[in-house]
Amino acid sequence: MSHRAGRQSCLLLWDIALSPLVGLLTEADRHTVLSDLDRLPVGARTKWGRLLLDMLGDVPQVPDEEAKWRFRRQLDAGGTQQLIVGAASRFDDDIRAAFTAFVQLRHHEVTFRTGRAERSSALGILLTPRHDGLRPWDTTTVRGHGDLNLSDEDLRVYSKLWNRAAEDGSVGTQD
Repeated sequence: MSHRAGRQSCLLLWDIALSPLVGLLTEADRHTVLSDLDRLPVGARTKWGRLLLDMLGDVPQVPDEEAKWRFRRQLDAGGTQQLIVGAASRFDDDIRAAFTAFVQLRHHEVTFRTGRAERSSALGILLTPRHDGLRPWDTTTVRGHGDLNLSDEDLRVYSKLWNRAAEDGSVGTQD
């Protein structure tokens, strides 16, 4: 692992450890998130860290009124544990809500297909660039576990936001 990648990986874990808890996240969830990341082999952590940094470098070049997203998702061999990493062009309540919807929707889709909600979880980590010089990014962490009890309306709204056809007519899920 390069010195820069190692330093950035430590900063990311530090951000997750110290970031404010939002929504329904608890301190126990934070420990689970850090444990989930710690279970990844060092080589995988390096790969995911570099990918996140590449994504972060790609998203800032959009007008302020627009948002650019990059995602990558991986399911474990058993199909019950998801790791979703991403970057978005800015940080605000709308971006945080949209990312939470993305993670919840992907978690629901997997648990619906497998029928194993009680053993399933999704961990989402989103980086957004900072421009104040204090540090290079903000980190948002979302975790879904078990049956999220999403309403039909939630699923309709989330699917409309994230499972839509691209402008060229092709279907994409932004994964």
